[in-house]
Amino acid sequence: MNTPDASLEIAHNYADKVRVLFAASGEPTGERGGRGPNSAQDLAQQAESLSPVSASLTSVLAVQQTNTDPTMRFQSSVKLLAKALTDLEISAYLYQAALEEEEGTTWSNNQSGERSFANLRSIEENLQVILGQAEVSSQTTERGEGEITDIPTARIELSNTVEDTLHLILKRASQTGELAITRVMGLGVTELAQAVGFVGMDIAGVLGQSENVSRLYNAFRDFFNRAYESVIKLLGRKLAETAAKQVLEWIQELKEGAKLNDILERFYQTEQTTENLQQLADSSTANLEQFITAIQSISKLDAAYRQQINWAEKVLQGSRWFGTLSAATLSQGDLLVASLYITLGGYVILVGADYVDSPNLTLLDCVPGVRRIVENHLVTGDGGNS
Repeated sequence: MNTPDASLEIAHNYADKVRVLFAASGEPTGERGGRGPNSAQDLAQQAESLSPVSASLTSVLAVQQTNTDPTMRFQSSVKLLAKALTDLEISAYLYQAALEEEEGTTWSNNQSGERSFANLRSIEENLQVILGQAEVSSQTTERGEGEITDIPTARIELSNTVEDTLHLILKRASQTGELAITRVMGLGVTELAQAVGFVGMDIAGVLGQSENVSRLYNAFRDFFNRAYESVIKLLGRKLAETAAKQVLEWIQELKEGAKLNDILERFYQTEQTTENLQQLADSSTANLEQFITAIQSISKLDAAYRQQINWAEKVLQGSRWFGTLSAATLSQGDLLVASLYITLGGYVILVGADYVDSPNLTLLDCVPGVRRIVENHLVTGDGGNS
């Protein structure tokens, strides 16, 4: 049962086990009396105990993605991204430990705190988001409402807010989408098709084909899978598959010389939306309060989208080196990481389309975007927010 209390309990269990996993050897830590691992086998055992908790947390956050409250959906998306990054950092940590075990390095020499690119401080930042203890909010400083005292000023301010917000969302989607997509541009047609084919699949079977099968290597691959699942749950399997196929089409356009910003402008239609909403603002008979509420609501959208973009970029950064690993360590790792890039690229682009209310987006509707906010307040005149 996915009650708020049950979800929070799973999140606390996850955070506690993560903290213990990264603690110095034998150091007591966590709320439940755990101690840092004393050996490679102890580390493997702790990772194996954490894995099902990680899977449960992904599941409860995925359920929250379907909540009727847009704020809950937004917060669960950010938490899934923070969790994906955490699981990647755990995977990297376990990989380095597996290498050291394979090389015969004694455990006492492993506690330098430099086993992976992860460290307890960065992990703690992730956990604060997952636990809801860091600010994960779509709120931002409301723009200009204190200075608006008449309808003509409100019309101008609303038009400017609409134009600026649409421009910023398009810009952010283009930049982060390009960051993801350009990393797979070097793949051939067959490899790209294979990477897209992985999206939405249960990749555990693929990961199991690797040759290195020690407990730590298995745990390393397991947490890569946990991170992958967290990213897939951002959209859900079916929509992730659809998004990946669309990204593949855009990649072909990019290879032919198109610019992603132009592709997304065509998809988002921000220029046409700006023009249409300008006309609506000029002709609306809504009262001053309704104009101000619309301005405030739109001002929050870019802040919310920016948070998701920032976390998506962190996941992209954290996943880069996995594709360089040998097939013996991570079977088809380059294609799996390419699949991760494609999914993240599709996610940031589709969510951006949702925030601007692209007329071309029919499969994703998580938030009232720019167009709907203006129409809800200025057309119906009821100040509603669907």
